[in-house]
Amino acid sequence: MSLDRLIEVSRRYGADSAYVLLGGGNTSVKEDGVLYVKASGHALGSIDEGGFVRMDLSKLDGIWHKAYSDDDQEREDEVLADMMACRLEGETGRPSVEALLHAILPFTFVVHLHPALVNGITCACKGEEATGRLFPDALWVELIKPGFTLAKTVRDRMGGAAYPMIFLENHGIFVGADTIEGIEAIYDRVMTTIEASLVRKPDFSGLEYDHSAVSSITQELEQVSGQQVLFATNNEVRSFLANAGAFEPVSSSFTPDHIVYAGFKPLWVAAGGDVGHAYRVFEQEHGEAAKIICVQQLGVFSVGEKPLPLFLDTVAIAVYSESFGGPKFMTREMIDFIRTWEVERYRAQVATV
Repeated sequence: MSLDRLIEVSRRYGADSAYVLLGGGNTSVKEDGVLYVKASGHALGSIDEGGFVRMDLSKLDGIWHKAYSDDDQEREDEVLADMMACRLEGETGRPSVEALLHAILPFTFVVHLHPALVNGITCACKGEEATGRLFPDALWVELIKPGFTLAKTVRDRMGGAAYPMIFLENHGIFVGADTIEGIEAIYDRVMTTIEASLVRKPDFSGLEYDHSAVSSITQELEQVSGQQVLFATNNEVRSFLANAGAFEPVSSSFTPDHIVYAGFKPLWVAAGGDVGHAYRVFEQEHGEAAKIICVQQLGVFSVGEKPLPLFLDTVAIAVYSESFGGPKFMTREMIDFIRTWEVERYRAQVATV
């Protein structure tokens, strides 16, 4: 069965941190008029048949013949309700917000991932130019609101064409093929081509640090946050924390995943600053606590386990982007949209379980 092959490839990519971190990415297969698409809240690395939602492709196509509200939240609520109604009888899972996009792609298998290497291009100032040069058979889509708006834009841009790769600015990549071998070949091509174009790679080799200072800050953050706090430092992180200017390329959000798991931006604390006070001020100013705290010339503190790998991903993307014109964050408007979007609030809640 095609779903068995999809589960196999989902687990393989999902278990490889070069391709997937935490809940990032989703996969699908089409068979006999049914779309099997990853459900929200399931990790690709351990997914099984129960992690996919069965949806009626003909009903999903009917969504394109309906009119929806111009208001972002109302429209997404309306589309979500219609998508839920496209599930086959007995299905209880919530389909990925990108189910509509999976449905319109004219391939049996679709694998959507957010590799840091790929996002070194999609989150770069000259990403579109680089994509056109390196992957002339790909479709590039500029930063656009996810969900229905993104799916509609891709549908309009395709114009009946079958693009094996769709690069989404500040998001990731969709790869489609009629066989799993085809999916694997495309991803191999994408990764090797980008890697061969790099000016440099991140240097994550370890460094000595002031254990006493780290212990003191960790205790203070655990006290004010009420959560476990982790610490990390390495050559690359330390270079970005040399001063406020060096910190700029990692000071905001590259993709929705970074917002969901690591917060919309990290907290910067200058050397010798009062970390506990800065943490409280951040929460008062932004209405949410910082998940990542960067202390100048020391390292990064993570409130909980999940934010840390996403901040290190931010660092990797910033380095990779140097080969394609330098880093390009999501716009303030898009960051605010993601922070308040019900779909991502739901995903953040699931992520804390």
